[in-house]
Amino acid sequence: MKEQQLKKQFLKWEQKNQAPDLDSDHAMQFLMRLNKRKKRIQRKRIFQWAAVAVLCIGLGGVFQLSQEQLSEEVVQFQKAEFHLMQLIEEQLTSFENPNSPTTQLIFERSKKQLKRIQKDYQKIYAQWEVNTNQPQLIQALIENLNTQINLLTEIKNTLKTIENNTYEDLTI
Repeated sequence: MKEQQLKKQFLKWEQKNQAPDLDSDHAMQFLMRLNKRKKRIQRKRIFQWAAVAVLCIGLGGVFQLSQEQLSEEVVQFQKAEFHLMQLIEEQLTSFENPNSPTTQLIFERSKKQLKRIQKDYQKIYAQWEVNTNQPQLIQALIENLNTQINLLTEIKNTLKTIENNTYEDLTI
């Protein structure tokens, strides 16, 4: 029922408001507008695809640069660094339980020295991360690790000497 009423209302409206007469070439004008719009859309799509292509090429170049092969020297350094770090950790864990207050005092002082050397290592390492192609920095890093190992060896020898002297004093 409502549909019939709507249809009647539309018919009345159509009779009251006469649509303007169309030009004789109105179909041709519509096709021309449609073609212009299609051309604009096609140009817009071409520019979009060109932008996507440029973006992909740029990202591909960045990805390729980030995947640079590490030089042999850097690989050797990383292996040496890993090995030396393990040695340092092993020596540090062997000192964790000092037996006497004297050895504990020596160990605490030495730990402070070791922390200073490790801070220097971190500074040099940060410089090396910025520019990995500097062999001087690799040498400085390895020397720093060797210095840490030497310090730990000296600590170990000092603690052994103190323990031996203490043991000898106790036995006499």
